[in-house]
Formats: sequence, C-alpha cells, structure tokens
Amino acid sequence: MTFPLGPFPTSERLRFRLPSPNDAVFYQTLMSEPDYKRFIHDYGIDSPEDAATYIKSKSLVRFAAQGVGLWLVELKETGEPIGVCGLVVRKELKYPDLGFAFLSCHRGKGYGREAGQAVLDFSAGELNLRTLCAITHPDNDRSANLLLKLGFEPSGQRHLEEIGSTANYYVWKLRYVEAGLG
Repeated sequence: MTFPLGPFPTSERLRFRLPSPNDAVFYQTLMSEPDYKRFIHDYGIDSPEDAATYIKSKSLVRFAAQGVGLWLVELKETGEPIGVCGLVVRKELKYPDLGFAFLSCHRGKGYGREAGQAVLDFSAGELNLRTLCAITHPDNDRSANLLLKLGFEPSGQRHLEEIGSTANYYVWKLRYVEAGLG
C-alpha cells in the first residue's frame, strides 16, 4: 500500500497526520467511549490488537485507495492524540463526508471547530473541492451544532446501507465572498 505523504491539514494548535498501528491504544480509548459507540459505531474494539487491526485494515486502506481519510489529530504543543478528523469517501454519498471524533476530555475546547475548519480549508485549497457533505446520528446535537458553525446546511436525511441506519445529512459549499463573487 502507498499512502499520501502530505500535505495534510494544519491549524494553529493542531497537527494532522496519518494514523499508525502504534496509535492502537489511543484508537481503542476513542472508539470505546460511549458517545462514539452511540453516535458513530461500535466496531468491537476491545483491545489494542483490535485497534491496530482496524487502523491497518480500514483507516490506512482508505488513505491508500482514496488519498484521504480520517487523520489523527494531535496537539502541536505536546503531541498528544486527541481525536480524528478528515474526509470519508462513501459510495452512497455524492460528496466526500467530513468526519470527526474527539476524546470526551478534549471536547468543549474548540478543537473540533478548529480541526473541522482546517479540513475545510485544506479541501478547498489543496484538493480543489467545492462541496462536501457530513452525516450525523439524528440525536447527536453536539456534532450537528458544530457542522452548523462550520457553515454546513441541513439537507434532510439519508439512509445509508454502509452504516445501516438513517443519518441527518448536511452540505457545505465553498462560498466566494471577495470581490462580490457570490
């Protein structure tokens, strides 16, 4: 497998990088949190070995196949991993899907918004994407509010076979605000 070597999104406080099997303990912790299981999916990650397998067979495979995926997000100051954020290409969706998840101890500090904005800026600037989408569990008000703050607009619901459920659907379009272009 080959993986993109960069560039990656950047922000003031956060660094984005490819996940590695060495991040297995972090992934196990993140994917075992109740909100992750409730609002995203319960992948049955019960050990660091399960998490390393997930990273190799799912996360890194997406990067190799599509050039994008969920980057590991860490604090620049300490290198501590705090979450994942990036783009998921889904066969059932017309546009790449902005996805994110952060450890509960790092929520409410603006990291989700900062990471999401960094991925939007990267998507428009480096990938030349003009439209993205996002999906959320219908009861996930926290993620829905973050998407609205990032400029996504609600666009109904979609039933996705890939996730086996119906999700709220949001769309983001790059807006030209300079020189009266839009």
